Amino acid sequence: MMRWRRPLVYRPLVDLSTMEDRHIIVTHRLDRATTQELCAQMEPDLMSAIRQPTGSPPQVQVLSVLRFLASGSFQTTLAMASGMSQPMFPNVLTRVVSALLKHMRSYIVFPQVEDLATVKADFYALGHIPNIIGAIDGTHVAFVPPQK
Repeated sequence: MMRWRRPLVYRPLVDLSTMEDRHIIVTHRLDRATTQELCAQMEPDLMSAIRQPTGSPPQVQVLSVLRFLASGSFQTTLAMASGMSQPMFPNVLTRVVSALLKHMRSYIVFPQVEDLATVKADFYALGHIPNIIGAIDGTHVAFVPPQK
């Protein structure tokens, strides 16, 4: 008995140029300019992925992983929304996170120990919340010690 193969169906790939600025910030937690800069900076690290016949362009890879990191959603959902297959997403995630780590010093700055008092004072002046030494895109993240 002969089996018929189903034709491959390619979903449209996510495209930064078709997104509204507010949508980019809400879904990816970065503005358009920073996202474009990040994509361009990481492109050489991600080019090997598009040599595969089903590979995605670097911008699609970066946007997919940024959305995953920003939302914490399931890989299957994000892969489908980005236009890639779910089995490909873990490989893309690994590649993009590795590239992000390579470039993170350009975007993430931790205060030096000798600057902590000044940083705390500056944050207190802004929001009157004591003992703040950093901010993540304006999101308030409370660190709670584990219970004993």
